[in-house]
Amino acid sequence: MLSGVMIAATPIRTKPDFDGPVKYSPQEIRQAITVYAKRYRLDPALLRAVIKTESDFRQDAVSQKGAIGLMQLTPETAETLRVADVHDPLQNIRGGAKQLRRLLNLYKGNLPLALAAYNAGVNRVKGGKIPRIRETRSYVRKVLRHYEHYRGNQRCKQSVGGMSCKPKGNSRSMKVPKDTQPETKVQGK
Repeated sequence: MLSGVMIAATPIRTKPDFDGPVKYSPQEIRQAITVYAKRYRLDPALLRAVIKTESDFRQDAVSQKGAIGLMQLTPETAETLRVADVHDPLQNIRGGAKQLRRLLNLYKGNLPLALAAYNAGVNRVKGGKIPRIRETRSYVRKVLRHYEHYRGNQRCKQSVGGMSCKPKGNSRSMKVPKDTQPETKVQGK
């Protein structure tokens, strides 16, 4: 008879079903870009351009300054944007898209200024000018060049068959003037 014996059972910890940070397929990343671009009234090509420039689509990218993920969010910025897991690529894209929309609203649609603020911080973008920081000026040029490229690819996909479509213009021709800003505006508020 077993009536007097009681066996204590304690749960045994098990390993998670995955090792390391969450990874998503390129299709899932493209879908997230489309969803969050629509939610925050951004051109998906702009989000792709920022991701290309920030992390080259490396989901586990971490900068020397501690910025994390596809959109290179700092832990402080991620907290402000209510991103629970900055290492999760989909949450990272959502946070970066939300930040870009905030900056575009702040700078009344002026894309170069919003990009400069995304890179250098709002406190450094003053007087309607991109700060004289070489890294920031280079960053804005790169994002705009990638943006032009991705917008060209969108036009190709929208054309019939997309067979002979080439991006319009020379992507190297897009420069950020040293003292004045181009009137590049992004629609939406």
